[in-house]
Amino acid sequence: MICDFKNDAVIDKHHEIEIYRDYDLLKISKLEVLLERAKIGDSSAAEEICRRFNGMVVNICRSIYINGYTMEDMLQEGRVSLIKSINSYDLNSKYPFPAYAKGAVTKNFYYQIRSNVKKVSCCSIYSSNAEGKLFIDMIPSNENIEENFIKNQQQVQLGKAIKRLSPKDKNIIIWYYIKGKNLKEYAVKKKIAYRTAVYRKNRALHNLRKLFKANLWL
Repeated sequence: MICDFKNDAVIDKHHEIEIYRDYDLLKISKLEVLLERAKIGDSSAAEEICRRFNGMVVNICRSIYINGYTMEDMLQEGRVSLIKSINSYDLNSKYPFPAYAKGAVTKNFYYQIRSNVKKVSCCSIYSSNAEGKLFIDMIPSNENIEENFIKNQQQVQLGKAIKRLSPKDKNIIIWYYIKGKNLKEYAVKKKIAYRTAVYRKNRALHNLRKLFKANLWL
């Protein structure tokens, strides 16, 4: 007798996928319950949310430099921001809490950076962070620049550097990063192919990086 286990294997595989989906939904529902409890003053629920998102806070702190702040200062600031985001989050929002919390913590650090921008030493990209890394060394190449474009640079520095770019490079940097518009709209407006828009954006980033390395905006 020939036994064919193909159908059973498929069923088991689908069943396993369903289990993972159920597990994800369970995690989401548990987070919603914790948020509801924390917003009415349950400190244990707030502590559990902080524990779950501690890794996120640590990662954000490692990617941002503020003059005069130790890593412990950064972590404390980030955790306070996280707690504030719990209180301000709308449970009926279409945006998931993890994304909202990350944005809130990061935005608070931007505020701290702007508050420090008048202090001379905080604006140097040759200053080092709490781990001894130079600011210029924290600007990676290629696509990683996109992820850290706003995160690792001061607004004043960026403004000066952008002014040194060519009109085309300056235009697409402002369009994509400052105004937050997408490249498809840019391509339509400029009557160019989408691939050309992508190339133009990458070239602008490359030229901006060269300015940082050459220290040409000072």
